[in-house]
Amino acid sequence: MKKKLITTFTSTCFVFMLTGIMSCKKTDSGTPGENEIFLLYKRFNPTSLTIKKGTTVTFTNKDNANHSASSNINLFDSGKIKNNQSFTHTFNDVGTYNFYCNYHSTNQQEQGTIIVQ
Repeated sequence: MKKKLITTFTSTCFVFMLTGIMSCKKTDSGTPGENEIFLLYKRFNPTSLTIKKGTTVTFTNKDNANHSASSNINLFDSGKIKNNQSFTHTFNDVGTYNFYCNYHSTNQQEQGTIIVQ
């Protein structure tokens, strides 16, 4: 009886673990649209974007983790962007604007640049 209980428990744990692993599987989330930046797999895609003055850029979280898009000079700060949520900002002045993710600020891949012409 005790051996059967342990076997059942082990099997159940294995099924839950396998289900958890499969639900974390990263799937193809497509390609960012024009003037859109994906936050995915702890990186921005693309990391650099050149736009015209007056353009609105959309930051879309395609990851299971929370992310943010924050300007290095406090021009914009999305706050928490959850999975499948977006944040937009309109760039009205010519210049080069660096941004990063507050949740992963030391990760080089979660830093980017927007060049406004």
